[in-house]
Amino acid sequence: MNDALQRWLALALMWRIVCLLGMSLLLLMLAWWVLLRPQQQVRASQLRQQAALTQQVMQRQQQLAARPAINALEQEITRLQLPSSEVTEHVTLEALITARGEQLESWLPDNQPQQLQLRLGWTQFVPLFSELSLTHLPVPQRFELKEEQGALNTQLWLEDGDAE
Repeated sequence: MNDALQRWLALALMWRIVCLLGMSLLLLMLAWWVLLRPQQQVRASQLRQQAALTQQVMQRQQQLAARPAINALEQEITRLQLPSSEVTEHVTLEALITARGEQLESWLPDNQPQQLQLRLGWTQFVPLFSELSLTHLPVPQRFELKEEQGALNTQLWLEDGDAE
């Protein structure tokens, strides 16, 4: 080692400076490779994770923005509950039959079970059940449908055993 040091000291000043700069550069590259490169890789990984989390947050914000506000939902709930409170006053079957008077074929209220026969259009059949649910009588579980000349002949048996 002493011999190498003596040879280096024997070199011209310019070559000694070049050798020192080369060794310094080599030492810096080694330090970067050993110490700084892993830190840069960790930082890059953290930046990717942060970008993914930022994207998830943005998606969640968009989903939340697409949902209606709590006030709007409360108003909708209140609006939907209004008809149920108005339904407490029941409509009589006689009022329903009067409203559908032109469709009435026969009505036998004294029979047990009561029989109601209507001639309806196809689109009037389902609303009939919602109207019957507003009466004191139960919605019939037994009924008969017949198609006659483009109309629906509906016969309903309103039985007390079907009551809620």
